[in-house]
Amino acid sequence: MKLTLVVPVFNEKTTILQAINKAKEIKIDKEIIVIDNHSTDGTREILTNLKDDSLKIIFQSENFGSGGQVKTAAKLAKGDYIYFHHSDLEYKASDVYVMLQKAEEKNLDAVFGSRLANKKHHSKFALIKERPAVLAALIATFLVNKFYKKNFTDIIATKLIKTNALKELNCEFLNQGSEFELASKLCKRGYKIEEVPIFYKPRSRKEGKKIKATDSFHALIALIKVRLFDRDKRKLKNV
Repeated sequence: MKLTLVVPVFNEKTTILQAINKAKEIKIDKEIIVIDNHSTDGTREILTNLKDDSLKIIFQSENFGSGGQVKTAAKLAKGDYIYFHHSDLEYKASDVYVMLQKAEEKNLDAVFGSRLANKKHHSKFALIKERPAVLAALIATFLVNKFYKKNFTDIIATKLIKTNALKELNCEFLNQGSEFELASKLCKRGYKIEEVPIFYKPRSRKEGKKIKATDSFHALIALIKVRLFDRDKRKLKNV
């Protein structure tokens, strides 16, 4: 199987069915795994009543955070690659086509989707003023580039990763630092990564956006922890 398409969800009752339909439209040999992170807004009931044999629906016993969903996906995935299609619809599921094509053509271990690749010349202050939550992405990306001699524009948006690589990382995924830990370990251990521009339409806090500017604190902790304490001997090409 080429692709495991993961739909992580937490309290997205208004968008979950549309997100699943977008995932089903992807014309790649795939499986779809929906992972509900103990939703309390009615999402769980919608999924429970969804009779669809093309889906594997997992209900977490408690809220393990986004990292817990990634760990669950890594254990269950049968595809060569894992792609995370967020159920809030801020990203387009169809971006997986260009990401998968790039991964296969260049034999990459991971492809990062970048929300900022087309905004390299924009003022960082203007971006933060427009979208305060982008602060965490800017700080994390700057540090990863500095630590590992990379030139990424955005390390925490949607990702396509070889399933075997994700399993090898053995991420702890503590608190809200999961995306930062994942990107950091991929870079530190020398996995082959490139990025591509992707569609991104951010929601507002009023519309249900959960990411906050204060997540930059979790980014910093996760990045420093990986930099100083990650000692997996299988890779570590960029220490």
